[in-house]
Amino acid sequence: GLAGVTHKPVTLASEAEWGEAARGATDKRMDPWGDDWSATRCNNEQLGLNDTTPVGIFPDGASPYGCLDMAGNVWEWTRSALRNYPYNPGDGRETLDRESDRVVRGGSYFYTADFVRCAVRYGCDPSYWSWYFGFRVVASPSTSDLWPSGR
Repeated sequence: GLAGVTHKPVTLASEAEWGEAARGATDKRMDPWGDDWSATRCNNEQLGLNDTTPVGIFPDGASPYGCLDMAGNVWEWTRSALRNYPYNPGDGRETLDRESDRVVRGGSYFYTADFVRCAVRYGCDPSYWSWYFGFRVVASPSTSDLWPSGR
């Protein structure tokens, strides 16, 4: 798998990780690029492409961390179970063996601006499949990357 190729742990992002990658850590913007909506910065219904697009063709839609396509294109799965806010990682939402709806974020190409905002979230059964759902993986630094001396 991918972890074997990268030699790093690979997983889906938690809902909190996804949110920070999309919005930034401090300003909590409406869209990855800021608070001024622009249909040309992401794949959404108003743009009218009516299909998924390759990641990276909307460079003006980058998040503060440079993450692309965090709004529109496809709903992205997170590993977090759907729970109410405020976010509390100790409330069981990050327990992977628990049967629960998981959070999807980011909207899809056939949604308007109101539904491709960074804060929009839905819960969905993990067994559900659709052409407008996708995922992005997170590759964490390996232990040897963090502590080169091998601690």
